[in-house]
Amino acid sequence: MKKGLLIAILAIGVGLGFALLPPESHARSDAHVSVLLYHHVSDSTPRVTSVTEAELREHLQYLKDNDFTVIDIRDAIAAARGEKEIPEKSVVITFDDAYQNIFTNGRPILNEFDVPWTLFVTTDPIGSRPGQYMSWDQIRELHEEGVVIANHSTDHAHLPRRLEGESERAWLQRMRENILSAEKKIKDEVGVSYKLFAYPYGEYNNKLADLVEELGFIGFGQHSGGFGAYSDFRAIPRFAAAGMYANLRTLGTKMAALNLPVLEAHYSDTLLDHNDTKPVLELVVDTDDFHRNQLNCFIRSQPHAPEWIEDNRFRIQASEAIGIGRQRYNCTAPSISKPGRFFWYSIQWIRPDAQGSWPD
Repeated sequence: MKKGLLIAILAIGVGLGFALLPPESHARSDAHVSVLLYHHVSDSTPRVTSVTEAELREHLQYLKDNDFTVIDIRDAIAAARGEKEIPEKSVVITFDDAYQNIFTNGRPILNEFDVPWTLFVTTDPIGSRPGQYMSWDQIRELHEEGVVIANHSTDHAHLPRRLEGESERAWLQRMRENILSAEKKIKDEVGVSYKLFAYPYGEYNNKLADLVEELGFIGFGQHSGGFGAYSDFRAIPRFAAAGMYANLRTLGTKMAALNLPVLEAHYSDTLLDHNDTKPVLELVVDTDDFHRNQLNCFIRSQPHAPEWIEDNRFRIQASEAIGIGRQRYNCTAPSISKPGRFFWYSIQWIRPDAQGSWPD
């Protein structure tokens, strides 16, 4: 069995499907974690990836006031594997890209609340763009304070995108070198190698996710959802907490999200062909803790009723063509045993344009 998930290829009626099944050892764990994703802490950076200092403080105060526990990312992984117990309402905090304003504006607030957090570092800009990105001295200081320093690639490129004329083999070798080079740089500069990898833009395809696992890494995406025993450890979900998603009226619900018990996930690939405009997702789920008629799915934030094929198997497919770029299917259901909390699952598709590209 591959580490984290048993993987099989099989037919599901729409061509070859990709099936993910959680190993039995993971399925015994009842740990649920919401992983939050931040980038900038500033009121002068792009709003879509930014929180202000006041918003970050508000988020941390909300967690404190509502009986959440912010835990180390490594403890969350161990708990999802059934190796460690964690508090009932556990949250992990992550920051991507190592922007200077995280160190200058975010770090003092995080230290004030005394919470663990993780920094995913894109290594090439470090030391070469002072004022925009942290220095290695600053990243080493964070490490000494207990921050987990992890891998976000060398260059923050669109990793699933091949160069013109590039073969799959050459692309995979380039990806291998990118991931391992960034990990080596972190090891050389900071002295740690946790083998945690956050995909730039949250973008991956099946082959890249397989490579991440082959190299011994745990992957993190940017699609939403609760993290736990039933998650794909090649692409753990994270809830964006910046911009329009910083609002605690909705973010508070996400902080308490539960890991939907997905026994199997069937799909072709997260990277679509340009003409594949209505991707199919089939999930086999354990329905013991939610009512089937209360499971709702959303595409482009619009409700989309799931098609139940069997008692515990449903299909969702867009009724209209999804757009170019990153698109998601989200599915949620209220828990029976944990009133007020929702099971949450998401998958991110990438649909390229006719030239094989897509926007940032």
